[in-house]
Amino acid sequence: TYVVLKVQNLRSTTIDRRGSEPCWEQDFMFEISADGKGFIIELWKKGLLWDSILGVLWIPLATVEHATDEGPGAWWTLHSEVVKNGSEIQGTKSPTSYEILLDVYFALPF
Repeated sequence: TYVVLKVQNLRSTTIDRRGSEPCWEQDFMFEISADGKGFIIELWKKGLLWDSILGVLWIPLATVEHATDEGPGAWWTLHSEVVKNGSEIQGTKSPTSYEILLDVYFALPF
């Protein structure tokens, strides 16, 4: 499995890991504009011919806290559907049995 993060016009991917409880321990840092609405996290399963999506999560930027250091993170339930208003993502729905542990925060300047 691997994770894809999408924020504004940026995209980043973890390396793929095997097992029923994969761990990436991977940090991502994005420099984004203040008018962003949120970001998408996708969990994918690597396949022989094509990959399949296991779940997706929309996190609104307005809900992200500011911090100076990493925290314990939180478990997030992944969903099977993306809710859109036209082409703009509004959220996700239909929870799956998959969860992901994330530590999400705005880094304060040093």
